[in-house]
Amino acid sequence: MKKVYLGLLVAASFAACTSSEKKTTEVAELPSDKVEHIYKPTYTDNFKVGDSKNVLLAEQFHKVLFDKDFKAAADMISDTALFNNEDGSTLKGKADIVAFIEKSFTGLTFKNYQIAAILPVVGENGHQWVDVWDEADLVTPDGKTQKVQWVDAFRFENGKIVHFIGFGKVVKN
Repeated sequence: MKKVYLGLLVAASFAACTSSEKKTTEVAELPSDKVEHIYKPTYTDNFKVGDSKNVLLAEQFHKVLFDKDFKAAADMISDTALFNNEDGSTLKGKADIVAFIEKSFTGLTFKNYQIAAILPVVGENGHQWVDVWDEADLVTPDGKTQKVQWVDAFRFENGKIVHFIGFGKVVKN
């Protein structure tokens, strides 16, 4: 467990120290020890480093949303995708997800977007996920600005988003 926490700390530290320039990163896989869990995971456990190509897909998905290129966003989502929203609702299928995205993002502007950490992982079940901790200044249609932080998890299959889980919060000063 200490190795997992150390790995997350190192990843977050590297992400915090990077500039906005596009960089190539080498990834070294750390040995994974089996964990004796206090609470047994119900989905999967013993994650390893996943496919780094999925990191770029998650970043590209954010970019097309901020650019309001909803057609490009739709192209990145599988027809049968699931979206678990922070309010507890679940959207099923590309059409419902894209309709929600268009309604939610059309009037918003994202400024000063930053990723604190982004980790590709693969579980024992073979599912490829990318976990993202990010933030931005969100400008609402009435011109007000508020800092928002998110934790997003994307599951990818064949270069498409098949499952997305998102949580966000407004940062209070």
